[in-house]
Parts: sequence; C-alpha cells; structure tokens
Amino acid sequence: MRHRSSVPVLLGLALLLAAGSAAPAAAQTWRTVSKARQHRGQDFLEVKIEYGVGRFTLQRGADDVLYRMYSKYDEEIFRLRSNYLESAGEGSLRIDLDSEDEVNFRDLDDYDVEAGALELELSGEIPVALSMEIGAAEARLDLGGLRLRELSLKTGASDTKIYFSEPNREQADFCTFKAGAAALKVEGLGNSGCRRVHLSGGVGAMELDFSGAWDYDAVADINVGLGEIQIDVPSDLGVRIERSTFLMAFDAPGFEKQDGGVWVTRNWDSAEHHLTISISGVLGGIEVARR
Repeated sequence: MRHRSSVPVLLGLALLLAAGSAAPAAAQTWRTVSKARQHRGQDFLEVKIEYGVGRFTLQRGADDVLYRMYSKYDEEIFRLRSNYLESAGEGSLRIDLDSEDEVNFRDLDDYDVEAGALELELSGEIPVALSMEIGAAEARLDLGGLRLRELSLKTGASDTKIYFSEPNREQADFCTFKAGAAALKVEGLGNSGCRRVHLSGGVGAMELDFSGAWDYDAVADINVGLGEIQIDVPSDLGVRIERSTFLMAFDAPGFEKQDGGVWVTRNWDSAEHHLTISISGVLGGIEVARR
C-alpha cells in the first residue's frame, strides 16, 4: 500500500471540512503511543517531524531524557511512524503522520481534527538540529533552553506560535521559518541565538518579536506575498531596516529615514549589538515598534 506526505492531503481535508459537507459523521478510532529514551552521552540529536492534523506541542524536558513523545491519532485514517537510530554517538529521531491514498475525505463530515495530538519533549543537554513540517494543525512550540544548532520550520494552513522563553544554549547560524496560508507568531527571537534568520510567508499574518538576551549581531530576511507584518524590537538594540516593497504600508516610529529605502534607529552607531532587517513584499502592511 502506497503512502504519501500528510501535508497536502490534510490541507485538502481542512478545506473539505470548512465547506460543510452534508455527509454522515465519520467514526474515529483513537490510538495512543508513548515513547522515551534516556540521554546516555549522545553527542548530537537530529529531529525531523512531519505532522498534519491535530495539536502539536514541543518543549524542553528533563535533561537526562533524550526525548519523550506522546501521540494520539485516529488509526482508521492515519499511520504514525516514529523511529530512532543512533550511530557513533549521534541520534536521529523521525516522527511522521501519514494518511492512506484510498481514504475518501468527503465522508468525514463532523470529523474532530483537533482531537489528535503530538507532544514532544527534548533534552536541553544535547545539541539539536530541528526540522518541522506542519500542515493544518495548531502548534505551540517553546524552544527555550534547548541547545539548538539548526532550526527549520515549514507550515501550511496552521496556527503556529513559537516561543524562545529562555536563551538558546548553543549558537544557531541559520534559522528558517516558512508559512503558507497561515498565522505565524514568533516571540523572543533575541533568545534564539540565530545569527541569520529567514522568514517567509504566502498569505497570512506574521508577528515577530525580537526581544531577548542580545549578546550578538544578527541579520533577518523577511519576505511576504500578501499579508500583515508586525515587528517588535528592543529599544536598546541598534536596528537597520532595508525595505523593498510594492503597495505595502510602512510605519516605523522612532526610525530615521535614509537614502535608498533604509531606516535606522537613532542609536545605530552607539548600540552594542545590531540587527539588520531586509523586508520585501507585494501587498499588505508593515508595522515596526520599539519596546
């Protein structure tokens, strides 16, 4: 039996449910899975997650537990695959939720897509490369206190909130956030430790909060097709904005306009640390606030 990625199929499911089909309600057969592995001196952990429908949470767990996972899913519709491999002290964790090609989603009226869940905890004692692809799900991800070296997030029609509640315990050279037709909110980016941040969106709203423990300089590239962008930056951080937009309103009180579509904070020359933001987009609006 062939399987395919959950994300495009489950986005179609979300659209069908929103359309209000008159088909009979679908039965749901729930299965729960719990797994955990001790931290026994591993040097590095790579985590790849593909999750389509339900509620997804991620946070730091106990330092002596490499990872702890709990999942609840409808085994009549979905197949959960979770595998851990290890070689030469480096671990690799894969978590995927797949649906079968033969499923007729038109028969799934009143299907409770929010009842499914994936909960994941990661140790804060091991360097981590984290890659996530989220479909039509509600995601709440607190990455504070982890040792993130790499971060990649791709969302579909999801409601995603990311928090860096504590400083990253590693240096992350590059962090990528890609949102489709979705709402994306990222808080505490100053705690992320990301020297280069890339954020892109198709249609939707972005809220980007760069507060946190700034002890480094960073560059952020922001691109949005159609949507609203809210950017909050700390008042003591030197910020430079390079704007290349079309039909996008722009409001940045407290910034001084320079030649070539550049705005800078008045403390740019005197600030200890700096953030350079490049913004491009077509339609919508941009608001920048200093807190």
